Amino acid sequence: MWGNSPPLDFQQEFYSLNEQKDHSESLEFLTVGAIDARHIIKTLASSYLHPNRVINFHAIEASLEHVARSILLLNICLQKDLGLQEASRYYLEILGNTLLTPGTAKYLTQIINRLTDVTTQTIPCPWLNLESLKYKDRDLVDGIFKFWMRAVCEGVPLVEYWDRRVRKALGTRYDYRDGVFDWDFHMVLHSRNLPHLTLHEYKFWRNNGVAFTWLEAEPARSNPTLISNIIAHGKGFVHYAYLGDITNGPFLTWAIDEAEEKSKLRATDKAEKQIIKSIYQIKTNSSCPEEIVAAHRDPSVLDGVLVTEMPDVGIEQEAWVLEKQNKRSKDSNFWIDAPNFKVNFHTASSCVRYKNRNEWKESINVIFIAHNLINHIQNIVPLLKKDGMLIVETQKYLVEARKEHQNKFTEELKQIASDSNLKLIEPFNPHQDNFARFYKEDTNHN
Repeated sequence: MWGNSPPLDFQQEFYSLNEQKDHSESLEFLTVGAIDARHIIKTLASSYLHPNRVINFHAIEASLEHVARSILLLNICLQKDLGLQEASRYYLEILGNTLLTPGTAKYLTQIINRLTDVTTQTIPCPWLNLESLKYKDRDLVDGIFKFWMRAVCEGVPLVEYWDRRVRKALGTRYDYRDGVFDWDFHMVLHSRNLPHLTLHEYKFWRNNGVAFTWLEAEPARSNPTLISNIIAHGKGFVHYAYLGDITNGPFLTWAIDEAEEKSKLRATDKAEKQIIKSIYQIKTNSSCPEEIVAAHRDPSVLDGVLVTEMPDVGIEQEAWVLEKQNKRSKDSNFWIDAPNFKVNFHTASSCVRYKNRNEWKESINVIFIAHNLINHIQNIVPLLKKDGMLIVETQKYLVEARKEHQNKFTEELKQIASDSNLKLIEPFNPHQDNFARFYKEDTNHN
């Protein structure tokens, strides 16, 4: 339900490989299996650093739940009337917590109505394009939003689902899970340079699925956006509970910043700082002053988990009565003015279908692909321009990926790249680097 690497500024990646040419040409960026929208958000937040250009983002995801969550997370960053702190906390709680605070849960019930209007095209959304999805897929995304609404109000036992996954994964070691979590943190993650992640945060998340906590807010409502394989059935829904990550955590996205590794911040504080900074820069198209971020942080509560006990299960599943919604505005003035970019979502089958379509051949400037989808590299290479870049996520931070697995992954990646006429831009170390970067070799060049 989240990625396993830090967000990237795709414009910076593009310009690192190419001279600044005709700035009137649009830039085309593609993510394959990114799961969340972090690269899109980071690229938008850094746009003020680069020439003003039209950008088309394309995202191919394995499941429609990932599409729905990405739309929701993007909406939080682009919604006009949200303050920096409330937006950042909505974002992080929805991204990585099994339980939401009541305020975030209420926001979710309020915003879902607008998102269903967007997917059914009742409301025009200037930054979103779902035309590449089939009508059936759009209906399924709409159904996912409606399930979230119902699940927030009626309650789902998400923490119980989490515990079932942990029990199944650990087996006989379940009774000694604190020792297992401690080992994974000290012997695996600590050696891979996660400067802000504390042992308390990591173990609390491994036990309960709550990653980000704050002093003044207690999580008490299940986060239905983490539910997998949601299918409408009669007047209700069926689903496959929680099938996501239970070993690595959402800390691997916004909480990693090796440039500030000496600063005394929890992963929660670092992630909040990064999100506030990104939202500010998206909304103002300018650099975020340090005092803007510092105003939202209390230095007296750093370096500690602020929620140490889980709420009573009865609170999590207590039914809510949905308040009657006011008549919703049908215009697109709900979001910030952002005429220079569009986010286009595509189905999983696009990886195979697009390689044979002329309009897609050599059309993309930068492609990002997740570590678990490298078998699709040969399918997406035809989409990459000759001066483009392919960025592959490594397995650096995966708890379950020991050194021998990382080495095997690297050898397999290099072989696939060679077979696809890709060349490494610079050497990479699978134990130290978050990404491997390639460019497409021009086979017509003598």
